[in-house]
Amino acid sequence: MMNVEIDDWISRGHFEAVLLNAMDALVTIDGKQNIVFFNNAAELMFGMKADEAIGQPLVHLIPEVSRSGHEKHVQLFRDTGVTGRSMGALGAISGRRSNGETFRIEASISQATVNGKWLATVILRDITERLANEEARNLLAQEVDHRAKNALAVVHAIVKLTSAESTEKYIESITGRLDTLARAHSLLAKGSWMGGDLRQVIEEEVLGFQAMGQVSFEGPNITLSVKSVQPLSMLFHELATNAVKHGALSAVDGRVAIRWDVDDAGNMLLHWVETGGAAVVVPERKGFGSSLIESLGEQMRSSAISKWPSSGLEFSIALPSDAFGLRPRQIDDPKGLPSCERAAVADRSILLVEDEAIVALVLVAGLKSDGWKIIGPVATIEAAYQLLASGEAPDVALLDLNLDGDPIYPLAKLLQARAIPFAFYSGYSAPILEPRFKDVPLIAKPARIHVINNELNGLLEKSKRSRQNYER
Repeated sequence: MMNVEIDDWISRGHFEAVLLNAMDALVTIDGKQNIVFFNNAAELMFGMKADEAIGQPLVHLIPEVSRSGHEKHVQLFRDTGVTGRSMGALGAISGRRSNGETFRIEASISQATVNGKWLATVILRDITERLANEEARNLLAQEVDHRAKNALAVVHAIVKLTSAESTEKYIESITGRLDTLARAHSLLAKGSWMGGDLRQVIEEEVLGFQAMGQVSFEGPNITLSVKSVQPLSMLFHELATNAVKHGALSAVDGRVAIRWDVDDAGNMLLHWVETGGAAVVVPERKGFGSSLIESLGEQMRSSAISKWPSSGLEFSIALPSDAFGLRPRQIDDPKGLPSCERAAVADRSILLVEDEAIVALVLVAGLKSDGWKIIGPVATIEAAYQLLASGEAPDVALLDLNLDGDPIYPLAKLLQARAIPFAFYSGYSAPILEPRFKDVPLIAKPARIHVINNELNGLLEKSKRSRQNYER
């Protein structure tokens, strides 16, 4: 295990055993930068026996791309006369195993002259697992931050959109909706954010009435996609709340039948039918529930119908396949889309891409009140492509950075190619943007509507100046 020329460097007894069996890899080189000592941990780290390593140049343990200039670095360290550099002082460097695999290591180095011979010993630690754990922690922290801010954006939207006749009723409405939001998040967390069971979503909102036999369910087992759990939970909450206040669940003999199925085209058909309740009165104004249904239709490409026969409310909604786990086809090459000229519109127009239905609802309301013409909102890249291909040409766009796990970048590249300015709207505090988007404004969720409006107006004004300068 030891080079014969340095047998006198250490004794063959206890000290050698300590070095050989140290937990860290120890590699000693001589003045020619050849390996003269290679302990057991080094054998495991590099996948070679000591007798294979001893006599080899140190660069044999370094990836080829990193070998250039390595001998000079070692010589410079020798010339400094510094006895050692601590662990981590050399930064994270790479090693090369005998099978050619490269890996990240951390190293400290010391030098000494023994019996007139210069020797340097490197202590090495494989930090591959540590770096992977750090990356996982960072990703987890970013995801928690993203989801928390998305949740706050939804809460902000609920508070802004809720209205009531009195403070007490306002508090009751807000509390009920926030409780529903909390239940939806608990359901998603229970399923490791992979989706949620439709039956459980419904049961959470009508549990008490089901126990009294007033609510019945019928339908196959369906797992909703992550993006569908929250809006559908809110939808059933609104249906149940309205049934308690004005419909079938306001009477002891009232009944609600909930049925769902999947048709031959892959769409989920869901029906809510009330009977035996109070006399039906067609609502005169559109409340939160109606607005939510309308937003769901735009966001999830669903179609909903509400009827008010004398027997009670009949509500039906058809949801596309991606609402319960089947993802829509993504268009990978936006260059294949037909181009369209920017249409002349009297109002400022904005393409709105947001996969949180309730957040989209408050954005639409706020931007419309500020004079924007809304194109969308849509919740997928494919739906945005279809709008653009149909001839829609917005003045600006507001893009959620992450759509149910899909980065918005393909759409952003298309907008750049068409010189349509846009801003990102995201719950990520510091997302790692592609270099081409480093100058694109990032609006953090949740944001007040005037902040969003000011940013969009700034983009529009900058775009107009650029076009004017180009035309000159």
